[in-house]
Amino acid sequence: MRTPLRLLLTLMVLAALAGSGAAGPAFPDRAVEIIAPAGAGGGWDTLSRLTAKVLSDEKLVTQPITVTNMPGGSGAVAIAHVVTRRKGDAYSLIAFSPALTLTIVNRNTPYAYKDVTPIIALSADYGVLVVRKDSTINNLRTLMQVLRANPDNGVVAGGSAPGSLDHIIFAKAAKAAGVDALKVRYIPYQGGGEAMASLLGGSASVLSTGASEVLSQVRAGQVRVLAIFSEQRLGGLFRDVPTAIEQGYNVTFPIWRGFYGPPDMPASAVKFWEETLSKMSKSKGWDKVLTDTQWFPFVVSGDRFRRFLDEDTRGFEALLRELGFVR
Repeated sequence: MRTPLRLLLTLMVLAALAGSGAAGPAFPDRAVEIIAPAGAGGGWDTLSRLTAKVLSDEKLVTQPITVTNMPGGSGAVAIAHVVTRRKGDAYSLIAFSPALTLTIVNRNTPYAYKDVTPIIALSADYGVLVVRKDSTINNLRTLMQVLRANPDNGVVAGGSAPGSLDHIIFAKAAKAAGVDALKVRYIPYQGGGEAMASLLGGSASVLSTGASEVLSQVRAGQVRVLAIFSEQRLGGLFRDVPTAIEQGYNVTFPIWRGFYGPPDMPASAVKFWEETLSKMSKSKGWDKVLTDTQWFPFVVSGDRFRRFLDEDTRGFEALLRELGFVR
């Protein structure tokens, strides 16, 4: 009787051990990498670094999180890298925004959202046009009057390629004012930080970018924001900045930001990142991020997010055709 009983107990212990081993370690069980498809100082870089910080601070991810800057082609370099080298990777996230939508619509990359794994949108920013504090241009209407009289009187800087996000922010406003944006010199830089340096250094007279990218210079009094492309005035540092609508131009330009994953990311990893980033968006740490950056909540995931990307892409295709960037 003892031998069968001993055998039964042994089998039960082995079965229990096997069952616990099959579950494996909790995901993620090694370091995570977030790729920012631009240089330091821009919106993608800021989103990536603040997300990494809040995920760690809130203990939503206990493994190390590194941020890698991968500039080039307004997201084209990063999406090509992810599609060709990160297939099936569950430990990589890539920041993105309408800048990548424009890269796709402009056919500056052979890849599209169907080639990667959309995960979540987290926040929204708004486009702005900015000049140095010593500029003689005090408002959007004056800027457009100057450019309408002579497009050579302005040089616009942005942190993305011609026909991409920062350029289109300016171009959309220019069109509303009767200015041919293609006749105004536009200088592209590898990210918002370089573009701001160009403005402050005098190489450009106007910076076209997102509101969150000029916070430190606004605080320091180095720049003047001519207009913000939102439906109504923002609060905080931008409370005294008029919208384009207030100045007679019916132009808005929301800039949402979020993350996608590599192609063929395992379904379990997609679920984890959707749920974890959504949980992060409800945390006190993320509330502070929104306050400090002047971003607004914009949380969309799953099938709803994929439908949103389809609609966003069609909208930008129509806009670029209207502006003459796409034939």
